[in-house]
Amino acid sequence: MSSDPEQPSPVTPFAPMVPDGSHGGLLERDPELAAAAHAVDELVAGATAGGPVRGGILVYRGEAGIGKTTLLREIQRTARDRCTVLTARGGETLTSVPFHVTRQLLQPALDRFDEEDVRLLCGGHFDLLAPALGLAPPPSASAAPADPQGVRDGLAKLLERLADRLRDRPPVLLVDDAHWADAESLAWLDAFTRIRRDRRLPALVVLAHRPLSEGPQRTGVPAVLAALADRAVVTLGLHALTLDATAALARETLGGHADEPFCRELWSVTSGNPYETVELLAKARDRMLEPVAGSASLLRGLGAEARGGGLVARLEELGVGPTQLARAIAVLGADSTPGLLASLAGMNPTEVAEHAELLRQARIVTTRADREAQTGRAQGKPTGPDADPGTEDASTPTTTREPTHPESAPCEPAFPEPAHPEPTHLKPVHPGAANPSPAHLEFAHPLIASAVYGSMSPAARTALHGQAAWVLTAAGHGPAAVSRHLLEVHPDEDQDVVAQLRAAAVEHLAVGAPDAARRCLERALTEPPGPDAYATVLYELGCASLLTAPAATVRHLSSALGLPGLGDDLRIDATYRLAQALAHNNQLREAARVLAAEAARTPPGTDRRRLQAANFMYEGFQAVEEDGPARSRRLADLTAHFTGADNSERALLTVRGFDAMMRGEPADEVVRLCDLALVDGIPARGLGWTDPTWGFEIPSLTGIAYAFSDRPDQAGILFTEAVRAFEISGWSGAHLAFAHTLLGLVHRRRGNLPRAQHYLEEGLRLADRVGNGLPVHWDTACLLVDTLVARGRTAEARSVADHYSFGPPWPGAIVLPDGPSVLGRLLLAEGRVEEAVDTLEAAAEALVGRGRHHVVWAPWPLDLARALAPTDPDRAAGIAAEARAHAERIGTPTALGEALRCTALVADPPEARRLLTEAVAHLAASPSRYEEARAHLDLARATGSTAALAKATELAAACGASLHTPDAVTARASFHPPE
Repeated sequence: MSSDPEQPSPVTPFAPMVPDGSHGGLLERDPELAAAAHAVDELVAGATAGGPVRGGILVYRGEAGIGKTTLLREIQRTARDRCTVLTARGGETLTSVPFHVTRQLLQPALDRFDEEDVRLLCGGHFDLLAPALGLAPPPSASAAPADPQGVRDGLAKLLERLADRLRDRPPVLLVDDAHWADAESLAWLDAFTRIRRDRRLPALVVLAHRPLSEGPQRTGVPAVLAALADRAVVTLGLHALTLDATAALARETLGGHADEPFCRELWSVTSGNPYETVELLAKARDRMLEPVAGSASLLRGLGAEARGGGLVARLEELGVGPTQLARAIAVLGADSTPGLLASLAGMNPTEVAEHAELLRQARIVTTRADREAQTGRAQGKPTGPDADPGTEDASTPTTTREPTHPESAPCEPAFPEPAHPEPTHLKPVHPGAANPSPAHLEFAHPLIASAVYGSMSPAARTALHGQAAWVLTAAGHGPAAVSRHLLEVHPDEDQDVVAQLRAAAVEHLAVGAPDAARRCLERALTEPPGPDAYATVLYELGCASLLTAPAATVRHLSSALGLPGLGDDLRIDATYRLAQALAHNNQLREAARVLAAEAARTPPGTDRRRLQAANFMYEGFQAVEEDGPARSRRLADLTAHFTGADNSERALLTVRGFDAMMRGEPADEVVRLCDLALVDGIPARGLGWTDPTWGFEIPSLTGIAYAFSDRPDQAGILFTEAVRAFEISGWSGAHLAFAHTLLGLVHRRRGNLPRAQHYLEEGLRLADRVGNGLPVHWDTACLLVDTLVARGRTAEARSVADHYSFGPPWPGAIVLPDGPSVLGRLLLAEGRVEEAVDTLEAAAEALVGRGRHHVVWAPWPLDLARALAPTDPDRAAGIAAEARAHAERIGTPTALGEALRCTALVADPPEARRLLTEAVAHLAASPSRYEEARAHLDLARATGSTAALAKATELAAACGASLHTPDAVTARASFHPPE
């Protein structure tokens, strides 16, 4: 579909209804209503039967005024008797308000639960989710920013739990004008609709929006809407009314004597647009126009009054007061309460009431009280003083307390903002439009709001937004609520504006909305801040962009460091975060250079050691390094006398221990260094997994060094805590993915291959939700390929490698474990020996020059010797001997056992049997059950021992590996010593 053009702005509150009331009275919407009815029936049937849920996504698309709102209202009417219907609407001026739609949907749903139940629904993440829901103020400025992925996932799980609690009345979520929904809310709905791989959701999500622009390069909201439509049960486009439907509507409104020429001209003037049609009919009725051929020529002139300038002129005819009030409503949007409107428009309450009444009579605005009265009439309920206020219990979860909308009244087309009572136990801090007062004013249709807002001159609109900001501030609204208005005002070197925007950015980060924080800080820079604060705002902007835009972070932090005004502490932190951003942007060399330069100008002490630790870490992470051995010597000299006295020493000891492991230094020394880096076996306070000062890399390196030093139990303790810490903090993106990868490493080293595969596949699933080509993808795919080859599932390993482009060109950072070594192993398992040799020789060239000789981390010599043994036994023997020497220096049973197995390949039969017997003994003393199984199999083949073969079979079965396929346990040992 083409992009949606600007549409005229009707002022009618009428909906196109058929006289007989079939399908709720909607004209020519049978297929759309049938699709909704079927989806609701499926949802209710699944919930009633107690079996699998049968929800999903339903999407309606159509141009402005085509009847999307009326259609959703009819769906609500038909579903509300059996379902819990939750409604929301996007707003043209509210797209920058994070979680605006989310709060409309979930605040009223949570009203019926007490605080304890709400906390249970949040699943232990109340403190993370409540600020996003507007149920609690944001955390203090000193708290770490909320992880956006964690907030999205937490809200998705909350809705899933809510659906389970409401299973007898399953939820139906109706979102109108979704093209104006805030990005954070759409991301949440996207996350929720991905929770079930079979696409069977515990709720029905119905979206209505204007057509999306064509082309694959969609970004932002259009891209998310397109993704939701791709997963929808059905996506339907709404069409204009036919001539017959237009004629039926004319005769219903103006009388059965409306003749064909009149109806045809009506259809021609409106192009069958439902809202233009009913508005024009309303005008014809107001003018008492006879619906006959003689009046047809007047329709075009009447129609012009409802479009563009005509609508504005009609508004201005009501007088200055109503016009000012309408413009105030257009600017305040969801905050249009009588009190705030009076302050913004400079009126007293009486004047607001009088002008609002004029606007209501002109069908320009409506109120919640209007909607409730219309709903009562439509449903045959009393609306006078004797009306029953209702008996629904707000605290009963199974009883719906939905907004009362005019479902079938022919005088209410708009899809109103949800109107719910205030929660009994948890009063929203940011209720927005979720809990409007009865006198809350809003436009009768979004098109009217657009027309009024657009009619103001840019200067007038900007000035009104500025006034609105201060009105909201004076009324006690927080910086985040005020910020959407400050974003619209002209820069004026106002330091109060800068302070408000900076405070709003803090609140946005606290609820998991970094993009909103970025917008505020970018606007603050244009104000601009004073010279003493400019660099600090740049620093804050860089930190706000770190999770979402590393390249922007690099730009902002580099600029901040080039300006005066940063204190010493901020300068150190800015340098550290700049290096993190560069590393995330695959610029490890530049990250190390920046850290080295700042460390050189920093006096000796904790700050300098912090920079040095990061510098050595990023230098070591580089896939290619000019002088790795020299760097290792400098690191060893620096840490030689460290005792772990403070966190800066512990961080450097961690980096030193990891480097020592990679170099193949004695494992006992590696373990000693790692032990010094911990306090009672766990990371010291301030060096934990979620600590913002040091980052998660430091404890990760400690656990990895333990894992490759035959200490998987210690590594498992650390990595299990990582998963727990990330989940508690709501970090469910790349951090949690990497924690699962690390647990997969632990199980791979123990030989529990199915368990390793489970954690690695979960790590990839989590990483895939964040993006593509991330460092965690490389590490996890590498380990998964290695695990699948070990299990004898070579075809699956190849599928993973191809899907994640595991192979050259390699990233700029090292891969866990060594990527080329693992790729060579896969190629050998596939029988592609020549390619394997080339790959393994490239791995040797890259690692030997850097002095990295850990034969378990980078097992290229073991596999290269096996590959060369049949054709070049002398060279294979030399490689095996060197690998054995390095393994003896490392000293772990795993390294020794693997090296002895490799050496046995080129030994004479008696020596081979002795070496394999020794290898079995070493590996039996190791935690590596899979490698022990392979050693037993090699010994069985060398000796003909049935006991060794039985033991190999037993161990392989326990490891989840197969001995009965050519690419199983023996995949990397194609040649064995002869009898």
